[in-house]
Amino acid sequence: MISIKAPSIFLSAISVFLLLMISACSKSGSTPEENITPPTTVVLATITTSEVHTVTTIEALGGGKVTNNGGATVVERGIVLSTSPNPTIENTKFGTTSVSGDGSFATRFTGLSASTKFYVRAYAVNSAGIAYGNEVTFTTTMIGAATFASSPLYIVGNSIAHWDVDVLTDGGDLITERGVCWGLTSNPTIDNNKATDGGNGTGKFRGSLTKLLPRTEYYVRAYAKNGKGTSYSDIVKFRTIGKGNLTYTFNKSSSPTSTELEAYARLQTAIDSAVWYVNNYTSLTKHVWLNYDPGVATADANNEGWMRFGAGIGYQNLRTMLHELNHTFGTGTTNWWIGKIVGGKLQSANVNDILNKIQSTTGAQLSGDRQHWWPFGLNQNSEVTSSWDYVYNCLIIEQMRKDGLPAAGTWVE
Repeated sequence: MISIKAPSIFLSAISVFLLLMISACSKSGSTPEENITPPTTVVLATITTSEVHTVTTIEALGGGKVTNNGGATVVERGIVLSTSPNPTIENTKFGTTSVSGDGSFATRFTGLSASTKFYVRAYAVNSAGIAYGNEVTFTTTMIGAATFASSPLYIVGNSIAHWDVDVLTDGGDLITERGVCWGLTSNPTIDNNKATDGGNGTGKFRGSLTKLLPRTEYYVRAYAKNGKGTSYSDIVKFRTIGKGNLTYTFNKSSSPTSTELEAYARLQTAIDSAVWYVNNYTSLTKHVWLNYDPGVATADANNEGWMRFGAGIGYQNLRTMLHELNHTFGTGTTNWWIGKIVGGKLQSANVNDILNKIQSTTGAQLSGDRQHWWPFGLNQNSEVTSSWDYVYNCLIIEQMRKDGLPAAGTWVE
């Protein structure tokens, strides 16, 4: 066998060629396949629905928990609700009110109907779509009757009365109207006589009864309307007082100056307003004489009915007029008054009874000296905080008459 030995130069060429081939293959290839991470598959999120709680006639609380985001960010979550099973986002949808780190969230359902069964599912949205949780149900509560509290009815005139009422609860539904109703027989309704206070919801209000007959017994109830209908409070019976009869003569100059004319105008407004209060909230009878006298420092009066007002504009008003009228009725100007003030307190059972009703107190007594009384004696302009202070003044005068105040006619039941 013949052995042919290749030249060394030929072997070197072959070696170079193989090296070049290996190098070329290495440079033209990509990242090795075993180092490629395959793409993750995104699926629907996994979510559960929480039980509903704190249910009222129109609201409830619920929520859910995202237990797996499905491989993508959850961009929206909340509650869907319907009166039919399997609610979807095409039905009523509520967003979250709070979210915690473990995926739990809470939701408040509002604007619901009373006495209604609802179906609820939590939902979560990621890039794969909308996922729904298990279905739970709840039923809103029934609308009940409103409840009331009230103070004694003590603001009673001859054609007007007022009653303080507090609507404590609304029965689970918004109160759309509230007020008082009254009549001559027990159990009055809004079909008899009624007056709304113009408000809604719960809370305190003062109901006003008008066009009443003097010395007549009436029955009154508060009422409130909600989705259930009309609710009524307990019945209160009261009796109006007799009609007041305060009249006056206004003595004026035959040739008044411009200053006198201006004073007359202010005093005319004051006396007419005072007569209205006295004639509606007392049953007294009295004739008085009104005079403008620049020489008088402020104003004064006696129990015979003579009144004088000075040049001070700050005293030519309703507050001072009622205060001076009180003197003409006998406060601070009669022996009866002097005998009733003991230790700085008025010894007058009916007066102190109504004072405690006005102030919502017990055991209070009206304070007084030889001329004046307080509170509600209208001794200074600063004592007047509202027109009710004029009413309270007259109510107290009426009770003084009941206890024997002598200069304004005899009190009659």
